[in-house]
Amino acid sequence: MSDGQHTAGGLRLRGLGLLLIAIALWGMGPLFVKHFSVYYNPWTQNAFRYSCAAVVLLALGVFQGQLRYRLTRGQWGKLVLVAGANFLMQTNFVLVYYFLYPSVASLVSRLNIVFVIVLSFILFQDERAVIRSPRFLIGSTLALLGVIFVIVGQDPAVLERLAVSNRDFWTGVAIAMGHAFFLSVYFVTIKHAVRDIPALISFTHVAWMTALGLWVPLLIAGGVKDLWRGPAMPLALMILSALLSIVIAHTCYYAALRSVKTVVSVSILQLSPVVVCTLSALVYGDTLSPIQILGGAVVISGAWLAALSQRAQ
Repeated sequence: MSDGQHTAGGLRLRGLGLLLIAIALWGMGPLFVKHFSVYYNPWTQNAFRYSCAAVVLLALGVFQGQLRYRLTRGQWGKLVLVAGANFLMQTNFVLVYYFLYPSVASLVSRLNIVFVIVLSFILFQDERAVIRSPRFLIGSTLALLGVIFVIVGQDPAVLERLAVSNRDFWTGVAIAMGHAFFLSVYFVTIKHAVRDIPALISFTHVAWMTALGLWVPLLIAGGVKDLWRGPAMPLALMILSALLSIVIAHTCYYAALRSVKTVVSVSILQLSPVVVCTLSALVYGDTLSPIQILGGAVVISGAWLAALSQRAQ
């Protein structure tokens, strides 16, 4: 095996390792957000957590001298699109946990793989054969059926125990679908933005632009005073969650995309609901009914199969 092959193999392994780190840290994110919903409105925790992440990233950029990296006008335009998609995705991501517990929301959000490929079909001519492949058609059908099982299989006793009303449940499901769509937009815009920009630099700029956007609804809705009027522990945990679930997780994901193909990254990301459901069951007692467990397995399998449809092209 040549040195070039050794190097390529090492980069792929490094990228896979970074993806697994991102999945583990993102798996903890919904539990943090659900915990903070008791103390803060969604706009407060969203803006504060992303602002903390942006400050840390900017400080790292200054310390390492990476902010001297000059971006072209085209690169700035790409990052603005990524930040806009991230703002919409992050808003729906936080909002859904004010209505639902993490398990159902994470499984419904797996519809993002279907949206990713449909958007790729619309935007990128070289990927239009994917949507006609048997793998995608079967996978997307399974993902949709699995989501239906997850929704209709909800145990009313679990909803009552978790104090989730029927209205909150359906509102949360709708927001989770919105999160799935904007998450797919985020993935598609990242795909063509980070290839020629170092990971830390790209996400640093995306983070501060996203943070600025998130301060707009915060200032409109209020809630800034809750940051210093509330208990100290949730505030400290918000800072910790910003470091783990935003700074480290996103940077790992951006870095992984430089050495791992998109189809591989999207396929591995299907493990995320497994992490979320396991942690949520342990922490909140957010258990799934047998029908929902079956539906969850179908969702993950269908999303994985749909992702693999890109590999055959």
